[in-house]
Amino acid sequence: MKATRIVLALAFALTAVTAFSPERLPAREARHSMDQMVTEAKTPADHGKLAKMYDAEAAKARASAETHRKMAEAYRKAGGAWVEKLHFDQHCDGLVKSYTAAAEAYEALAKGEREMAKEMK
Repeated sequence: MKATRIVLALAFALTAVTAFSPERLPAREARHSMDQMVTEAKTPADHGKLAKMYDAEAAKARASAETHRKMAEAYRKAGGAWVEKLHFDQHCDGLVKSYTAAAEAYEALAKGEREMAKEMK
């Protein structure tokens, strides 16, 4: 029974790691495009587009934080020597904090872009 829990926990962890692998992150072109948008933003509409992009990034970060919150709960529920020894739940807790901070930063950027757009009108 404990072996089953450990195997399930490790499978869950592997799935999470795979889901957030570099291959699944946005392509460099998309990041370059955003850099270019920031540099070239001159109109309220430009700043509005940036705000929407930051909102989308904030939503992704909040979703990742929620995923890791649930994973931490699952590890605590599963328990077992390996979970206690390797502190999987604590790793997830750290990611929750990190993703939450990222979401807050993106939300602040979106707010700033909206303020810039408003001042330009």
